Amino acid sequence: MAIDQNTNHDKQNDQTARNAEAAKANINRTAEQGKQFADAAREGLNKMTELREQATESTKQVVQRSVEAAAQQAREAADRFTRTLGFSGQDSERLARQSKQNIEAVTRCGTVLTQAFQDASRSWFGLAQRQFQRNLEGVNKLVHAKSVQEFAAIQSELVRDGLQHIVQDSKAITETSARAVEEASKTFSSVAQTR
Repeated sequence: MAIDQNTNHDKQNDQTARNAEAAKANINRTAEQGKQFADAAREGLNKMTELREQATESTKQVVQRSVEAAAQQAREAADRFTRTLGFSGQDSERLARQSKQNIEAVTRCGTVLTQAFQDASRSWFGLAQRQFQRNLEGVNKLVHAKSVQEFAAIQSELVRDGLQHIVQDSKAITETSARAVEEASKTFSSVAQTR
């Protein structure tokens, strides 16, 4: 009977050892898959950053060219208008000065708004990058959870933190955009005051 108990005990120990080895192998596979996922995600994030920078630069160039083209067309239209109506002397100078001020205001405003667009674009993309990084870190924390309760606690903390960061980042972006609109408004106001 002692032999049977020892045999059963040995079988249980062997089964426990096999279960422990299988669990260890599963943990190692999960950790490796998590690492591969994180590496792939970082690579994707780097590519997205490069694309965003290219898109921002392209947008800046398109807006700048549009503003410059609009300013040039406005100058040409003002010249044609002056010649067509036959303004001369002081009236011509006053209209030319006024047109020049208006064009400068439009150009400055375009520059301010272009910069604001770029800043907002960078901020939103930065928000997405930071949130993506926090999500990767969160997945890593979740993978290492030792119980269902710990998993649920980590998950609820990640959701709360994510929303808190989105609110904070959105507030900063809104404030930056409001400052840009205020600066553009001041540009137009300064032109109106010089008339």
